[in-house]
Amino acid sequence: MLKSFFSYSDIPEVAQINDMIFYKKLRLQDEDFSEPYRERQESEPLFKLIRQYAIENNIEELANAQHVASQYINLLCQLSSYFKSLKAKDYKESWNILQDCLDSAFWIGKYTIIENRYEIPQILDLLTGYESLYPYKIFASTEMVITKSECSICGKPFQSLDCPHIKGNLYWGEVAIENVTEIKEFQAVALVSHPLDKRCVMELSDDTRTKEEKFRLLNEFLEQQIPAFQLFSIEIQKTRRQRPDIKIVGRNNKCPCGSGKKFKNCCGQDLYYEHHHHIIHLRERILFQKN
Repeated sequence: MLKSFFSYSDIPEVAQINDMIFYKKLRLQDEDFSEPYRERQESEPLFKLIRQYAIENNIEELANAQHVASQYINLLCQLSSYFKSLKAKDYKESWNILQDCLDSAFWIGKYTIIENRYEIPQILDLLTGYESLYPYKIFASTEMVITKSECSICGKPFQSLDCPHIKGNLYWGEVAIENVTEIKEFQAVALVSHPLDKRCVMELSDDTRTKEEKFRLLNEFLEQQIPAFQLFSIEIQKTRRQRPDIKIVGRNNKCPCGSGKKFKNCCGQDLYYEHHHHIIHLRERILFQKN
C-alpha cells in the first residue's frame, strides 16, 4: 500500500508528506537524530485531511494507504528515537523503543507486498541484530480467560455474525482491533523466551551491576562507533577457559577453599568455564530509497 499512497501525489497533502519522508530519510542517513518525532507531529493533520478526502470521494484504497503511510513515517521517527537513546546510553529505555520499531515494521509489511516494502526488510534485519545485543532472554506472558470483547469499528463481538469485520484488516483507514471489555480471571504468568510482546522482561531484583556491566555486549558494540544503519552479523566462538580464582591442587587433596572435601568433588568441578568470544561481521549499509 505504500506505493499506492505515493501514486496519489497530485493531492497536495500527499506530495507534502512525500517530501517530508524524503527529508526524514536524509536526516537518518546523516545520523541526525534530533527532534525524532517532529515529522510525525507535522504529518498528523495532513493524514487526517487525506483520509477525509478519501471518504468524501469514496476511495477506500487511499484511506487505507494513508494509514500504512502514517505508520511508515512513524517507523522512521521511532528509528531516530531509538538511536538517540543509544547515543545517550539509555539502554533500558531503548529496549521498549526497539520493540516499537519492530512492531511498526511488521505492521507495515503486513499490508505491503514484498517488492514495495522499500527498506523495511533491511531495517528488520538491522533491528534483529541490535536485539541480540541485549541481555534480556526471559519474559513474562500472562494467561487469562476473556469473556467479552468487541470490534473496534462496529462495537459488536467479533465472534457474532453481526460483525462484518475481520480482525487485523483495514477498513477506510481503520484497523479492526479486538477490544477486551471483560476478563473473567488471570490464570497464570508464564516465563517464556519468545513471546509476541517482549516488553515485560524478567530481571533479578538484587542485580547490582552497573549499566555498562549489565549491557556489556551492547555497550562494547556501540564503542566501536559503527554507523547506525550498517548491517552486521555476530559470530559466537565458544572456548573453555580456566578460572583464575581457583587454586589448583591434586585431585584427591583437600580443596583449598576449606570445605573439607576433595578438590575433585569441590572447586575442581568448576575449574573451567565456557567463554564466548563475539566476532562482528560488517555488511552493507542501508540506503534509504526515494519514494
